Amino acid sequence: MNLSSHGIVALVQKEGRFLLLEDARELMRGLWAPPHGRCEEIDSSEEDSVKREVYEETGLRVEPIRKIHTQPADTKVKTVSFWLAETNDDKVKLDDESSNSGWFTIGEALELPLYPGTKSFFDMVQRNEIQLGE
Repeated sequence: MNLSSHGIVALVQKEGRFLLLEDARELMRGLWAPPHGRCEEIDSSEEDSVKREVYEETGLRVEPIRKIHTQPADTKVKTVSFWLAETNDDKVKLDDESSNSGWFTIGEALELPLYPGTKSFFDMVQRNEIQLGE
């Protein structure tokens, strides 16, 4: 896969909940999504992108577990892969792209105003079309 037109979404999981960030930037202000971003030249793999993006956006060190799903992207890149990741830390330090953060179940997340791609992904998970478990 060509990483230059690809992005990642990090489903950082802790105790059955997922980390979501509220976007502070003008275009997507007020919408929630997991940590995400485009793959960059410095990344040798999607796993590297997951680790880098989560750290840049939240200060958390994560371990990518596995790729769950790939779909067309909402913005900036052609495709995006959703990765399950784990952390032992929960002290989120937001960068200037986000105004708020929280840990949510899938059901709770679907009550929030979500990025369109995040909403469709969580809808598929809730309908059991995508499995997050082993």
